[in-house]
Amino acid sequence: MKVTLRSVSKRFGSVVAVDDVSLDIENGELFFLLGPSGCGKTTVLRLIAGFYAPDAGEILFDGRPVHGVPPHQRNTGMVFQNYALWPHMTVAQNVAYGLDVRGLPRAEKKRRVREALEIVRMSEHADRSPAQLSGGQQQRVALARALVIQPGILLLDEPLSNLDAKLRLETREEITRIHEETRLTMLYVTHDQKEALSMADRIGVMNAGRLAQVGTPHEIYRTPNSRFVADFIGEMNFIAGRVAQCAGGLVTVATDCGHLTAVETRPFQVGDAVLCGIRPEALTPALVGTESNLICAVVERATYLGEVQQYRLKLADGQPLRALETNPEVVREPGDSLTLTARPQDIVLFEP
Repeated sequence: MKVTLRSVSKRFGSVVAVDDVSLDIENGELFFLLGPSGCGKTTVLRLIAGFYAPDAGEILFDGRPVHGVPPHQRNTGMVFQNYALWPHMTVAQNVAYGLDVRGLPRAEKKRRVREALEIVRMSEHADRSPAQLSGGQQQRVALARALVIQPGILLLDEPLSNLDAKLRLETREEITRIHEETRLTMLYVTHDQKEALSMADRIGVMNAGRLAQVGTPHEIYRTPNSRFVADFIGEMNFIAGRVAQCAGGLVTVATDCGHLTAVETRPFQVGDAVLCGIRPEALTPALVGTESNLICAVVERATYLGEVQQYRLKLADGQPLRALETNPEVVREPGDSLTLTARPQDIVLFEP
């Protein structure tokens, strides 16, 4: 099922939770809404589910408006972060609950429960109570309960937030596998960047009720369209400067640490104030003979992790800088000078 939001807004008193959001979630897509707490991502999910009604705009399922359609008639499946399993029911009974409400024949209900438990690999636990399951197993039961009704879209509201690190990774892989097998449209809400980058077909980054950027994980990480997105998704160093030259698809920026050249991805004029954004992993120790994009810094801390070495550095003007060296051959100490470089395609320019 394709879900479309057209200029959707939602207020709670004086608070604008969702502000003029337009979005297409394609059929069969695993789409992530990502952003900090209070950015409006869960409100968008609840608007789609029908728990809230928009104050403006419209929501369409496969091109059909759903305004006024109650939640139980929208054919959406919901997975909550707290599992919301009935403690007095068995696993099979919990999964069957949505089918009981719909009044399906007993044989059909039994078949669909069995298939849903097979999808989440919980068939052998069908007769257990939720109290006899681990957190990861309970979350898989919650997934099966949502899948068994054969929804047009599966809505997941931070489903892994209550799991420990190992279980989060395992359940993340399970959700990815289930999506690959079923090709069900899924909307997944989270503030966890790693979840979004590792699982999503596309990501919508939200900030203060608005969609800041929509794109693939690669697009969001490599070419963020604003300082907010760049800063929220991973780490980013920012070096201020002014455009000194625009030529041949490259932009040269004069900064306090020297001239930096970046690939031109948006129009700038000579004299424009800009921020040069550079990921820590894009900064590497400069080889002998390197002449461009040189940044001289002093090591404040070096953390050796075997396959990588993390640096916390300081520029001449005192600005902090972070860098990451893979397969390091030299263990550097605090106080050492280090000259770094970055490729033009690894420097993103932003308006300050």
